[in-house]
Amino acid sequence: MNSKEQKRLATTRELMGNAKERIDSSSELEKDLENLGIQRRMKQLELESKFLKMNDETV
Repeated sequence: MNSKEQKRLATTRELMGNAKERIDSSSELEKDLENLGIQRRMKQLELESKFLKMNDETV
């Protein structure tokens, strides 16, 4: 393998490594966003529950 082929192979490996890191980061971000959505929904349900309890107490 000559010098040019070795450089091309090294560049390809680096690009593949970078792509894998981006994919992993993307997956982590997707999970984080899903967790935030779940947390937001739980907070919304908590507030709705408090509101309903307040309505029950005033009725």
